[in-house]
Amino acid sequence: MDNCTKSRRSLIEWGALESLAPMLLIGSDGFPNDGTEQGQQAVEHLQSCKKCQYWAKEFTTTENMARMERLSQYCCPQMFVAVEESNQADIHLQFRQFRDEYLWMVGQKDREFGFEFFSFCPWCGNKLPETPFIDDVLGRG
Repeated sequence: MDNCTKSRRSLIEWGALESLAPMLLIGSDGFPNDGTEQGQQAVEHLQSCKKCQYWAKEFTTTENMARMERLSQYCCPQMFVAVEESNQADIHLQFRQFRDEYLWMVGQKDREFGFEFFSFCPWCGNKLPETPFIDDVLGRG
């Protein structure tokens, strides 16, 4: 059995291909996987084989792939959601100009000034960039 067939079979038997296809395609070093050596090898093969990547894309949508590509540019998934997908009830983080500099801020209606600036991700603790994670026409962050 060739490597493509072996890896595809392993990924299908794992049972998570449909839900994790974007993460597998965007990931590296064989992650995420099912925790076995065979699973890691199957994912590593997928991440390095153009034919298998094309095959795995059949298990996801264009929208999910685009979302995962954007998410991969953020420090963590929670920061991505807070900047790009928050709703009125969630925390919404923004990259905004304040006086002569750009800063990360969160709106807080119950505070005196209505906002709070911060420099580190509240979820993963990484220092935030001095520019938006993604600077594009969507203008989200």
